[in-house]
Amino acid sequence: PTGIYGAGCLITEGCRGEGAILRNKDGERFMERYAPTAKDLASRDVVSRSMTIEIREGRGCGPNGEYIHLHLDHLPPDVLKERLPGISETAAIFAGVDVTKAPIPVCPTVHYNMGGVPTNEFGQVVTKKGADNNVIVPGLYAAGEAGCASVHGANRLGANSLLDIVVFGRACALHVASTSKPGLPHKPLAPDAGENSIANIDRFRYANGSIKTAECRLRMQKTMQRDAAVFRTQSSLENGVKEMNLRYQEFQDVRIEDRSLVWNTD
Repeated sequence: PTGIYGAGCLITEGCRGEGAILRNKDGERFMERYAPTAKDLASRDVVSRSMTIEIREGRGCGPNGEYIHLHLDHLPPDVLKERLPGISETAAIFAGVDVTKAPIPVCPTVHYNMGGVPTNEFGQVVTKKGADNNVIVPGLYAAGEAGCASVHGANRLGANSLLDIVVFGRACALHVASTSKPGLPHKPLAPDAGENSIANIDRFRYANGSIKTAECRLRMQKTMQRDAAVFRTQSSLENGVKEMNLRYQEFQDVRIEDRSLVWNTD
């Protein structure tokens, strides 16, 4: 789908349904080239690919050419107020844009995480040991957006959200019921249980490196947007893995400026 550049907040397809127009840095209504009949009303996968091609070929907007302009400013203000009040508010808050006067900076945006914790058909979490990729982790289950039962393929089908929870959520419950006995005791906790987690949090909470969290996040965003977004190839994914490994190494040199425990801004 389409989202606000940088913030990632979704901008409903209804905008284009109401007459919104996508333009590149040259002011061209480029969807006429990619979908001559439907134009800006093309399906969102076509629109996402078209936007990405425009950006990749150097026709993106902004100082770094990383987004497209979504114009609503040609529509009557009363129509925007009546039909798209939420979008007007979102654009004002997250892009600082008055949609009656200026375009919204947008780019293709993820709204569903695929992948995650690998599981088998019962929702049991599996891990890798040696050459075996399906070693069961006893007592640990995952389903829904957290789990990865590998039923989606390269691109998620919307109906599979139901499959995720109705099929695999139920499978987890049935498997737990069949393997657990009422009143079964938990394993005894170690006296220092949880202390490693607290120490790990404090390690980052008091980190005093040279890289701000915002810088690290921005580098990750750019890597994912470039190498693992709309177009994914063997070479782009390999490069993305290499870049994300570098981002992970850089994170060891992170600097935290807000050390509070409530509403931490870092």
